[in-house]
Amino acid sequence: MDIKEFLEKSFTAYHAVENCEKMLDLAGFKAVDLSEKWNPETGKGYYTVINGTTLIAFKAGGRHAFNVVESHTDSPSLKVKGDKLVDSPEGRRVNVEKYGGSLLYSFLDVPLKIAGRIAYADKDHIRTKLVVSDYNVNVPSLAPHHNPDANTKLQPSVQKDMLPLIGRAPDGLYKTLTSEKVIDADLFAVPAVKPFLSGAEEEFLCAPRIDNLTSVYSSIKAIIRSQPESIAVACCFDNEEIGSLTMQGADSNILTTVLRKINRSFGKNDDDFESAVENGFLLSADNAHAVHPAFPEKSDVAQKVYLNGGIVIKHHPNYSTDGLSSAVVKALFDKSGTRYQDYYNNSDVRCGSTIGLVTSARLNMHAADIGIAQLAMHSGIETAGFADVAEMERGLTSFLNTSFEKTKDGVKIR
Repeated sequence: MDIKEFLEKSFTAYHAVENCEKMLDLAGFKAVDLSEKWNPETGKGYYTVINGTTLIAFKAGGRHAFNVVESHTDSPSLKVKGDKLVDSPEGRRVNVEKYGGSLLYSFLDVPLKIAGRIAYADKDHIRTKLVVSDYNVNVPSLAPHHNPDANTKLQPSVQKDMLPLIGRAPDGLYKTLTSEKVIDADLFAVPAVKPFLSGAEEEFLCAPRIDNLTSVYSSIKAIIRSQPESIAVACCFDNEEIGSLTMQGADSNILTTVLRKINRSFGKNDDDFESAVENGFLLSADNAHAVHPAFPEKSDVAQKVYLNGGIVIKHHPNYSTDGLSSAVVKALFDKSGTRYQDYYNNSDVRCGSTIGLVTSARLNMHAADIGIAQLAMHSGIETAGFADVAEMERGLTSFLNTSFEKTKDGVKIR
């Protein structure tokens, strides 16, 4: 599965995890359940899934230390509010609310799919399955004849302006998706535009969900290709876009739980766990803002990052990167021939946050935030440098193959 197919088919976090599972299964990784005892073997790959939207994969070498790369499976979208539809003069509309910080106008007039997970009864068993509508819906914009201020004062109301038009669906939304008797569901209206290459030399990748599925894809490809000396871990969390405080989010104890279970499965004790964390390293992979061609003043006055300029090392108090962790990552990338660039935020512009600070604080682990540069972040259709995806795969693979050792005055790379 290449990056374009992955982006196209990963409509929601559920589908992204399902596609990661397919890639890992094909590569010989074994699925393991948190409720069962694990007996991993050195050199073989394993993964576990939490609530359908978070996946943690690992592969152990002979050295007991954790190299963790984390990303997130969710993207801003429109979340469906139940089964009931809203009447309108042109047919029914899907009732939605905003999920994450969507750039709302970018969801107007583009094809959308209804996708996610349904829950239904099978006798006394509540089962779930993933669905994607076999039809498109769309959110028609209001013509400038009826809205003369459309190009100057567009402020969409989610409840009024952003409900997708589904037309004739008299029996509710769920029956348009499945023959199962649905009890409830987690559904989203998501852009269904196929990924495409743009530019005279096709150097730009344009697609929905580039933030942050390019990082998810790269981390899964990296752990598949890795031949680690330590314990390589690829963690793909859900719910970053809404704060991560969920059972499957980064601001939970799930990563600590999994790492401790890995530790025990190799016959190690709590002291060994602390040592494995101390001598490990964490990379939080989430995308960064490239300098915008029309708004260069939004970037830092001295430090700008560019599409196809290599992996971005992100510096800001909102990120986990400090001078030492940045230096370690740069030394690692220099060694592997991976191109990189430094990102600093314009000091007068709001900076976003990532899961790097949360998990590094929970684990007390050296960490850095990285990503690839992109434009139109949180838009229905985003833009990144096509070559940067391969650069991220290369950089993450080299990271997972590297051993780190904490010293009194820094970190030793082996």
